[in-house]
Amino acid sequence: QGLGAGSIIELTRSGLVIPKINKVLKSAAVDIPDHCPSCGEKLQWESDFLMCVNHAICPAQVIGKMAYFFKILANNDGFGIATIKKLYEHGIRKISQIYTLSVNDLSAMGFGEKTSINLVNQLKRSTSEQIEDWRFLAAFGVNRLGMGNCENLLKSYSINKIFKLYLEQISDIDGFAELTAKMIVTGLNSIKSEFDLLSQYRFNLEQTPLQKDLAEFSHQLSGKKVIFTGKMSSSREAMKKYAKSIGIQVVSSISAKTDYLVVGEKVGQKKIESAEKYGVEILSETNYLSMITLI
Repeated sequence: QGLGAGSIIELTRSGLVIPKINKVLKSAAVDIPDHCPSCGEKLQWESDFLMCVNHAICPAQVIGKMAYFFKILANNDGFGIATIKKLYEHGIRKISQIYTLSVNDLSAMGFGEKTSINLVNQLKRSTSEQIEDWRFLAAFGVNRLGMGNCENLLKSYSINKIFKLYLEQISDIDGFAELTAKMIVTGLNSIKSEFDLLSQYRFNLEQTPLQKDLAEFSHQLSGKKVIFTGKMSSSREAMKKYAKSIGIQVVSSISAKTDYLVVGEKVGQKKIESAEKYGVEILSETNYLSMITLI
């Protein structure tokens, strides 16, 4: 479409939030690179994406993976891109190496004394402050294993058993196609050694309840697919966690397979329109709470 640097485009605010390109008013040449700007490796097309496949060595990817780990854990501060880049410059290539660092090590890398102490404390915090096991697994950045898929996988198999799974066992889980399962098996094999090294630090993981161990609940929403939106009387995360514990399938986006949209205050019009489009029943928080009263 001629969407290069210097293009002039016409936008609308789609769904009152997302910018949508209506048309290109003035096109510009698209400069498509042949080689990765970070490592120089020749780029390859994978479907619609131009990829650097030098995953293990490419500086941008190595730095990105390490920063991603701490971002997804979300129980630490200080390990943003700037910090990770500095660690990379001093030979750090893996998350497991970061957890071996002392205050003296960090000081020798040029971090100030207070910063060094804080970073070490944040590493300790990240292992002691409880997080969900699916979040920990997602932090490794395995292709096709985002947080949703990690949680889905760990509903069927505990985190210590997933590395021995066959392709067929994963593809048998609802939501995992054969291609996705194949990529997950390959990805899990690639992180196994790093996972084992980090497991030595005994992260405080909250285990995902196995589906087979969940009791049969006798309320109206048991087994139903529900999405929460808007401001609730308690935090949405707390509501999601409780909903899952009583047999409700909490989803993140509305589709034809969604059963209910539970709305609080300040709900975006986009969610309401999507629910109406797919025929999803809309519940107030009060109605929802009355429907999950256990009999």
